[in-house]
Amino acid sequence: MAIDSHMHINSIVLEDKKKYINSINNNSSIESVINVGLNIASSKEAINISKSNPKFFSSIGIHPLYIESQELKTLYDLALNPSVVAIGEIGLDNTKSNFEEQKRYLIKQILIANELKLPVIIHSNNCNKLVIDIFEKYAKPKYGCVFHCFQPNLEDLKYLVDNDFYISFAGRITYKTAKKSIEIAKIVPNNLFLIETDSPYISPEPLRGEINESSNIKYIINKLAEVRQSSYEEIEKITNENAKRLFTKIKLKKYAVI
Repeated sequence: MAIDSHMHINSIVLEDKKKYINSINNNSSIESVINVGLNIASSKEAINISKSNPKFFSSIGIHPLYIESQELKTLYDLALNPSVVAIGEIGLDNTKSNFEEQKRYLIKQILIANELKLPVIIHSNNCNKLVIDIFEKYAKPKYGCVFHCFQPNLEDLKYLVDNDFYISFAGRITYKTAKKSIEIAKIVPNNLFLIETDSPYISPEPLRGEINESSNIKYIINKLAEVRQSSYEEIEKITNENAKRLFTKIKLKKYAVI
């Protein structure tokens, strides 16, 4: 049973959310999923879904593309819910020019995570070095960190490994153009990588162009098994252990509902 460490059941792309929730609940190959918020509204929804669906855990955060009119105090209060296993996804994105505001939100959310002893999930769109610079100058995650859909760079990987931070692989690792990601997948230490679908986005081969589902995690596991010359079962075991080490509240499995 696999752990999908990053997905968005609360995405507007999914018209029938109940259908996708049930498909995960009824899928014996999925142990659990981390449903990731992008703003206050989707973070609240992630928490609510977790309350009535034991396979679902929530991560809450304000994504760099959604920082307008978002209250960090509200985020802090939400983070006290027992279903919340991380703060994220948070980070920087170079497709918008409001970098100073993005940086302010990133720093404050890292500080919230550190105060509440939670790991962070980083969104970094062509900004790895800028995020790392913020870590070193202003606020560094104290309770773990994962760069989701890691954009491959050996120097950045070295920094993350040196700090016991994680990277995660999604559907792009299955693409023919993923040569750099494959090189990273060959060398990342066993204890520092995760798997994710980023559902409903980034569908793997052979399903590109379709709505992505958590069940497609099997294509990512298969590709990593091939690249790392391992077995499907071993990759699944390693990534489950890594997810539970980073997101420590997953190990509680059944938390108190509030």
